[in-house]
Amino acid sequence: MKFICSKESILKILSIAESIISTRNSISILSNVLLEAKNNLVKITASETSITFVSEINAEILEEGSVSVYCNRLYTLVRKLSGNEIEIFSDEENVVTINPKENKKIEYKLKGIDSDKFPPVKITDDVKYFSIKQEIFTEMTKKTIFAISPSDNRKFINGVFFEKTEESIKMVSTDGKRLAFIKKELSIREIDNGSVIIPPKILHETIKLCSNNGDIQMGLTQKNVFIKIDNFFFISNLLDGNFPPYQKVIPTEFVGNFKIDRKTFLESLDRISLMGDKDSNKVILSIFDNELKIYTENITFGSGKEILSVDYIGNKFEIALNIMYLIDVLNVLSEDDVLIYFKDSQSTISVRQDKDNDYIYIMMPMTI
Repeated sequence: MKFICSKESILKILSIAESIISTRNSISILSNVLLEAKNNLVKITASETSITFVSEINAEILEEGSVSVYCNRLYTLVRKLSGNEIEIFSDEENVVTINPKENKKIEYKLKGIDSDKFPPVKITDDVKYFSIKQEIFTEMTKKTIFAISPSDNRKFINGVFFEKTEESIKMVSTDGKRLAFIKKELSIREIDNGSVIIPPKILHETIKLCSNNGDIQMGLTQKNVFIKIDNFFFISNLLDGNFPPYQKVIPTEFVGNFKIDRKTFLESLDRISLMGDKDSNKVILSIFDNELKIYTENITFGSGKEILSVDYIGNKFEIALNIMYLIDVLNVLSEDDVLIYFKDSQSTISVRQDKDNDYIYIMMPMTI
């Protein structure tokens, strides 16, 4: 196998492959990428136990063939080489030679593995795809994925719940102490109604490639999710289990709410968090007569307090919350103002955007 390609093009694909492949992978072949050169294209495949990534780049194919090579070392070498074009060659012993096209004085050799040993990618032909605008997919993912529980033994809350109904799509995530929900009115006729739990890795990698233009193509089966974006293709296993009945925990009754500037609130919480207990992350919010007091105390370092102006008229209210949970949601919201709805100090609060009724973020309180 021998080809010449754009350094920028292959580097972009290798960077995605590098993030797909787990550094803790116990199967050595899955630390590799598969390179296949044919018909003026180089196909690059990376696979982990639960996710596979495939992409193609245009190239000058001098000799068709294929080889599997260690991804991290190939990516690092290509990134550090000079020049705009890279030449890659593999011999009969699967030794891969890499050098800049215009500088034969620079040459690196990597020991590769026969491509036949790389696990085959199974793509079924009967997958039905539907389109989602990249901008919408990115927004929905960013506003939910941060609230999952990645290390919990309960696999069904390790990912994002994706639900398709007749006239909308919904994404929901929870770690048991908070919940993020977003809905978009979107009529999709290509697939049946249903729901799945999507692992976070494929979502993270997809939104890295998204822009404000164009669509992604998404397909679902009982076991897998398929995503196409431009010339990039992902396949991931779905997570097993039954997602909790999230509708039952979304509060419908409140006794009050206040409006606050999101950026001002976020900056105050960020400063206050420096003084908080890193184990509990507890912060006390007290609100009365258009003023919000934010307070935290640490027996080792001291305390912090800030008072902000808010739009609120009502009885005095006080609640303890996880400050990092508040910071997380304020970081992903986009509007200038946010609304905080509450009932009492023992009930969940709800965070919403001022002009967007399709997003809800719920947090359980802490003991004051």
